[in-house]
Amino acid sequence: MRICVIAEKTPTQVAETVLGFSIDYRKDWEVWLTTTQDRKAREFGRILRKWQATRPYPMRRPRSEAQHAPPFLDDLIEEAEPHLQIVRNLTLVNMHRRTESQVGSLLALWRLFANLPFRGQASCVGITKAIMLLTDGRLGPALDANVRRGLQIPRICDPNKWILLLSDLGSDVRVFEEKNDVSLAEVIPPQLRHLGQGRILDMILGPRD
Repeated sequence: MRICVIAEKTPTQVAETVLGFSIDYRKDWEVWLTTTQDRKAREFGRILRKWQATRPYPMRRPRSEAQHAPPFLDDLIEEAEPHLQIVRNLTLVNMHRRTESQVGSLLALWRLFANLPFRGQASCVGITKAIMLLTDGRLGPALDANVRRGLQIPRICDPNKWILLLSDLGSDVRVFEEKNDVSLAEVIPPQLRHLGQGRILDMILGPRD
């Protein structure tokens, strides 16, 4: 089944849909993008807990707050960093040109953030929310219930299928851009143009105000 999120929409429809995204969730994202390095683990945990990323399992805490055994959120973020560097130039639009090393890092990030809870394992919901945050929105959307309903897909358990989904979403964006002779960033409101493509699709598919 071909994924179609924006390819059949007009630029005006895309802009209006993005603006309809929940303001509360939009504020969380702006806070994240201005978070300093020394507060990153704390803010990462706060946002993911608010987004119920690992429900029903309890999520790990930063080292400074933890009452559980390691690893702590600081450790997960630190372990993720080399892989985040390898995929730093990867976006939805160029996902079809992904290299073998980038695929390896995406798989490693999936396995790493499956350990977000200190009891049990995170599903694709928590894993993709964590990756979307740490890539500053380049790689998304997060596969929560709203997004999966919009994409008409079940929960994803195989990270290889997630990578194929990202590639399909990138194809959808490319079709939209070619058909309208405009980039996705150019059609959304100016105050949101700093957002990554994955985050923009997350807002298109996510909760409404």
